[in-house]
Amino acid sequence: MIFFTISLNQLIEAKSGTDKKKRRIVQQQLVVNKFLTPWYQLAKNRIKKYLENVSDASILTKAVEDIKKGREDTPKYKNIKRVSLEAISKVREMKFENILVGNYEVIKPHDKTLEFQNIRITVSPDVVFRYIEDGVRKVGAVKFHVSKTNPFDLQQCKAIGNLLKYYLLDKVVEKDDIVDERLCWAYDVFGERLVHADKDVSMTKTEVISLCNELEGIYNSL
Repeated sequence: MIFFTISLNQLIEAKSGTDKKKRRIVQQQLVVNKFLTPWYQLAKNRIKKYLENVSDASILTKAVEDIKKGREDTPKYKNIKRVSLEAISKVREMKFENILVGNYEVIKPHDKTLEFQNIRITVSPDVVFRYIEDGVRKVGAVKFHVSKTNPFDLQQCKAIGNLLKYYLLDKVVEKDDIVDERLCWAYDVFGERLVHADKDVSMTKTEVISLCNELEGIYNSL
């Protein structure tokens, strides 16, 4: 029985959060805020599109043009525009065209979740890909995070990379596929971190199971 669903980013925030923050995160899963602002949505959509085809630099160029046309009639929207433009600039500086090399095939998995205990985690990688290297079919993924005020640190990025690898192994790989931990990337745009998974992800899995047990206890206390 699934008690609630939580995004991977919120799970990672809970992992290093105080008891009060963990309780607030659980409450947020139970009562959806219909008026929550989708921060930097245009920038995020274009970054995702770019990662699916890093050879096309015009995607980011067009993103800048479109963002500049956006509204700025309130301080909130001025801030969204400013941070969105800065995010696109930082993605450009990362030069993914030198990282995601070769002809990779973008995969669109139907199931984007993992289940631990009675909690469903929405992993939702921003891009999942397969490519062939020396006759070996390799699978990898990238998940990025855009937050100027709350960037993920190294350990948080490492946990995301490890859970990406676990997700690919559990939900994506086909016969003859190999999940390469060096291709399971957590990318924090404002932290300027691109961190790949560990070879052994069992420690992260154990920590997530423990965290889910804790969050389930909070759920039961509400």
